[in-house]
Amino acid sequence: MSNPFLEQALQKIRQLREDLRVAAAELHLAHEAFQSHLPVAVRRGDVAWAIGQNAAVEHKLKQLAEELERVAELLRSPHYLKP
Repeated sequence: MSNPFLEQALQKIRQLREDLRVAAAELHLAHEAFQSHLPVAVRRGDVAWAIGQNAAVEHKLKQLAEELERVAELLRSPHYLKP
């Protein structure tokens, strides 16, 4: 690939995708800690909502990382690179 701007964009996508994966993994660890260390009696109301939101954000981060990979694939495709 000889387009330096495209190569720079692809590099940024790779970095963002990795950052999203790390954030998702960290959220997963936090979610697991909540699930295993908080007594069931405490997991109600706002705490239950926070646990659910944590899992939802983890899922969304994984989806965003996958979407970034699809964008990178499009940018690398021969159809995109044609003048």
